[in-house]
Amino acid sequence: MTTNERPKRKHIACGDVVAGCAFTASAEDDQELIAKVAEHAAHDHGVEHVTPELAEKVKAAIRTA
Repeated sequence: MTTNERPKRKHIACGDVVAGCAFTASAEDDQELIAKVAEHAAHDHGVEHVTPELAEKVKAAIRTA
């Protein structure tokens, strides 16, 4: 990485997974981002168990910028 390059951040918009949800998050890496998403999902959507299908939807919604 050159001195002019910034580390890429990971971003997610919950609305890409759950229609109508305005929650967004960003983090330095997938692990930190997934932790934020899991906390949001439990608190705002009542998600207690992440199914493999939901995990794939979340992974597909992660963007790098």
